Amino acid sequence: MTTARVHRARRGAALVVALVTIAVLASVTAIASSHARRAASVVDNRRSQITARAMAESGVLAMRARLESSLREAGTDSARVDGVFDALTADGGAPVQDTVGDGIFATAVIDVSARLDVNTAGADGLQQLLETVAPPSDARRVADAIEAHVRGDAVQTTNANREAMQQRRQRDSVAVALLGREETLRAMQPFTSLDELLTVPGMQAAWLDALAADLTVDGDGRVNRRTASRRVLAAAAGALVDRPSRLLVVSRGWRRDHVLTREIQAVFDVNGAELRLVRWREQDR
Repeated sequence: MTTARVHRARRGAALVVALVTIAVLASVTAIASSHARRAASVVDNRRSQITARAMAESGVLAMRARLESSLREAGTDSARVDGVFDALTADGGAPVQDTVGDGIFATAVIDVSARLDVNTAGADGLQQLLETVAPPSDARRVADAIEAHVRGDAVQTTNANREAMQQRRQRDSVAVALLGREETLRAMQPFTSLDELLTVPGMQAAWLDALAADLTVDGDGRVNRRTASRRVLAAAAGALVDRPSRLLVVSRGWRRDHVLTREIQAVFDVNGAELRLVRWREQDR
């Protein structure tokens, strides 16, 4: 082989090596770039999650502070106190929106005392409300099934569980006697969301949709006669009151220009000018 051919062969081999090296480096660069983009996306999504959670919680705290401040200012003036609660539903419960940096929250307040609580209404009250959207025979069956679930009748229990439940009943009875209070019915298996009612035999989604605005799982057995609908008042078996005894604050938070949303639902007992937290739920939207 001549010297010229040797040089050409070497140049060809060097060119192949160079091309292979360039291809490898390009692949490595592309992989590194892809990993960097994914890592940046993960970091950005995490930031959005944290911001959404912080905004949702800020909305709850801001609404609580606003209501407590308004109630303290109203003091013992009954008309002013009523005005504070009436303002909550003046715009149909429209959300109040605010921003903090690149975070946004929207908060609404629901008077759950204006609704019938499925865990305390009893079969008769539930039947009366259900009869406004369902045939009487179906309404009775579903009402009985709901009440059985709440009492725990539909729950399969072991001997050990039955013994523990009996011990709790005896303990509570002794406590009631010592404290001189009337014994009240206890919800053994309360519903925690209205969607759970769809698991009740006979319940139809169309009925639940029609009654959703009149039902709650967050009540305390009292019904606000000033804000409850006629059919809720007709079905109410508990005490009637003139102001909310419980409020549900629904707050959604998100980061500007991002779709991820966090929702917090906080249930408060209304005790004078103080709102006391009794339930807290969170979910992504």
